[in-house]
This record gives sequence, C-alpha cells and structure tokens, in this order.
Amino acid sequence: MRLKQVFKTIVRPRALYNFKYSTLNPSHFPTATRKNTDNILWFTMWWDEQPIGVRFVNKGSTNKPAVEVTIYAKKVVDNKSIIKELAYRFEWNEDYKEFYSLIKRRDKLIQVLKKFKGMRLFCAENLYNYLMIAILLQNANIKRTVQMTKAMLENYGGLLEFCGQKLYCFWTPERILKVGEEELRKLKVGYRAKSFLRASQDYLKFNEEEMRHLNNEELRKVLLSIYGVGPASMDYLMRDVFHRKDALNIIPPWEAKIYSKLLGIKTADPKQILSKIKRIYGDWRAVAIHYLFMDLNWKHKEESIEWFSKIMPY
Repeated sequence: MRLKQVFKTIVRPRALYNFKYSTLNPSHFPTATRKNTDNILWFTMWWDEQPIGVRFVNKGSTNKPAVEVTIYAKKVVDNKSIIKELAYRFEWNEDYKEFYSLIKRRDKLIQVLKKFKGMRLFCAENLYNYLMIAILLQNANIKRTVQMTKAMLENYGGLLEFCGQKLYCFWTPERILKVGEEELRKLKVGYRAKSFLRASQDYLKFNEEEMRHLNNEELRKVLLSIYGVGPASMDYLMRDVFHRKDALNIIPPWEAKIYSKLLGIKTADPKQILSKIKRIYGDWRAVAIHYLFMDLNWKHKEESIEWFSKIMPY
C-alpha cells in the first residue's frame, strides 16, 4: 500500500529533550515496523481506522528541541488527535527536572546523565502491539522471535510504502480474531497462537485511552485481566506503555544480578536491591533503571560486554 503525505508540522518538546535516545533503544529487537538513524525515525501505526506511516526528523538540540513530524496515509487524518497521541507515546510534554534533582554527586547515575540527559521513556507501539511483541518474546531467543514476527507480519500485517521506506504495520485485533488457532500454528508460533487470540479478545474489552487515566492500582487490575499478563510483565507494561515512573515493584533474579553490578551493590537478592532502589529514587525508580539499562545496552552494542551476555536470558 503506497501512502501519500497528508500532514507535516514542527513540534517542540519540553526541554531538555534528547532526540536520539528518546527514539532509539538498542535493546529492542529489530522488527520491520520501524527504522532508525540517529536523527530520523520511521514507524507505522493504526490511526483513524487506517494504517499510517510516521516520520520524525530531529530539527533541534537537547536544549532547544524541535521535531519535524510527517504523517503518510491513504486518507486525511485528524491532525490534533495524532499529535496528541504521539506526544503521549514519546513524552514530549513531560518534565524531568524533579528526577534530575534526585541525582547527587556520588550517585551511579551522575556519569550516565552526562550522556543521556534529556532522554524520555518512549514507546512507539500502543498497548495491543506491545502485548503482541511480549507474546512473541516469550521463551524464545531474538533470532526465533524475529522469525515469528516476520511470518506474522507477512501474513496478517500490511506492507506500507512511504517516504522511500517499506515497513509493515502490525495486524489489528479484529484481523487476528478472524484467524483460527490451527492456521496460526502453521506459522510455527506454537502455543503463542492461543495467546494471540486470547489477548486480542481481552484487549477489545477495554479503551486504552481511558486506561491511561486510571491510578496504578486500577491499572494493574485491568492489565492482569488480560490473558498472558502476569506480575513479571506488569512493570514493563506500566513503565513503557503507560509511562508510570514508579513502575518497578518486582525484580526477576536475572535482572537483580545486573542491578547489583550497575549500582555497586554486593548482594544480588532482588528484595534487598528493590528496597535500596526505592529508597534512593522513590517515585522515579523506573526512570533511573531505564537510564542505567540504556547506558549498559549502548555500551554492549558498541563493544560486547561478556558478563552482560551471560546474564541475559535471551
């Protein structure tokens, strides 16, 4: 499907805003739904009941941020609503001053901030897409996940051409629910076939925008009612999709080993580590860990870190 340009504007995120690190995460497994350079992001999404292409171009600096946003579609879109949605997903209007004030001179984050200051939590995907990615990642290494994602996108997604790029758009829950479990299993996704269908059914019971206004307790209750979502995945959903800055309440053992190294803590006991993180960073603890992990992942991308490779479960 070839798309045409239907809208272009310049948005000015609240400073400080680091474009590169607020659109590109090296720990994300590669999918054919997005493409990055240091100063450009292309991705796809569903909006106004149609698949659209989006391009961001960095036109500013960390102190004076500006992002050129171009929308590509078959039909016109509601400009205000799409910008509002993108502002939410990429946190253009968020204020991180309180977080920066928490970082003291001897804090482990002080050096990280010199490189990443202005980085925001971000998630190009909506809740449904994130759930589908989570299912694809279950009990599979990156190579296997990429193979399954490719098969699913080629069969049930849509290939979009815009701005010189060819990218797939994720399938919709309505589309996947028309497919039987047996047909899905033919794509060699295994037990995930059932998970795709059950999670899609549950997602359609709720209004994602309304969920954003729920308090943490109410939001957890709704998320736990979705098939496949458990306590272990709760923090990721709360932090990435709903931008809850305090979404760090359970630490898996493998992550505890990483935190102990990053924070210089002798113990690898998850409860003790979580207690210390809460004490230091309070309601910004999910952001603090995001900064530490981003720094580690970028270092690992540039030069493989052996101990990190051994701990990672995939």
